[in-house]
Amino acid sequence: AVLMKTGIKILMVFVVLWVSLLLLEDLYDFGLKQNQNIKMASVKNSPPCTDLLVHGPCEPLWMISPALLDKQTGISSYNLALSHSDFADNYLHLYYYLKHNRAPTYLLLYVTPESLDKHYNTFNSYRFAPYLEDSLVNAVVKENDPDYFKYTWIPFMKYAYYNKRFNFDVLQGYKHYFSGRKNAYYPDGFEPPTKRAWGNHAGEFAELYQENTVFKPDSLREKYLVKTIRLAKENHISVYLYESPVLFEALAFQPNRAEMISRIKTIAAQEQVPFVQFEHLAMAKEKKYFVSTLNFNMEGLRLFNDTLSRFIRKNIVEQSQ
Repeated sequence: AVLMKTGIKILMVFVVLWVSLLLLEDLYDFGLKQNQNIKMASVKNSPPCTDLLVHGPCEPLWMISPALLDKQTGISSYNLALSHSDFADNYLHLYYYLKHNRAPTYLLLYVTPESLDKHYNTFNSYRFAPYLEDSLVNAVVKENDPDYFKYTWIPFMKYAYYNKRFNFDVLQGYKHYFSGRKNAYYPDGFEPPTKRAWGNHAGEFAELYQENTVFKPDSLREKYLVKTIRLAKENHISVYLYESPVLFEALAFQPNRAEMISRIKTIAAQEQVPFVQFEHLAMAKEKKYFVSTLNFNMEGLRLFNDTLSRFIRKNIVEQSQ
């Protein structure tokens, strides 16, 4: 009888703990889904409804300004790019955007040799923790981060796995919810590099390339690049792959760059989408426009956005009319 009572008490404690963690998980889910500064939440709660969607990792996030583009192109644009994101990350954000918004007419997707190498950028599984109830999100997270996914069946472990990573974002989400806020801090998705503490890191990147002289294509990266392109085309979106200028002096430290570019061109040809490079712009030879091998400062940003705007107007918008 004593053992039975003890067993019942242990079971009750376990049940209470399990239910408490489920409730806490729901509280975190809701808070994160209300945080307008998180793009997965923002594009659902305040649909941007745009003509041109800019997508990819840090480079477009910090270097393509919809405000500058819209002035010259005559169409509306939104920057869906996210820092340090790989193609699987991009794929899920595009999927979620299309799930809650009218499909844009055009998708401008950033691709560079680093994009195909798993040593650069990553799949940020924490971004999708509140959305694991979606079967597609669930499957992609499982494939791209199995070490994280195997714990997500345990209540609250999808958050506890990342320690205190979510706490501020959850609290901010509830603040947005109770204050009725509907706009992100960066409403067009673009994060200006002036908001970050930059030095000129070109030398550091050159050293990085010396240590890692050969880019290694990854099959999972290529798979999700293709999936992203096909998802867009299934929604009748015209896809344009592009690469912004790379600091010219860093090219010497990328010995198999030509091979990787050829690989990107092959994928583009197979999927019947253009791949546009801006490598021959004079600004690529001017270190003063860069904060790193692939990223511009504000002066370089304005210069490139002017060139990109003219390209979009002449080669995309006018050609589609």
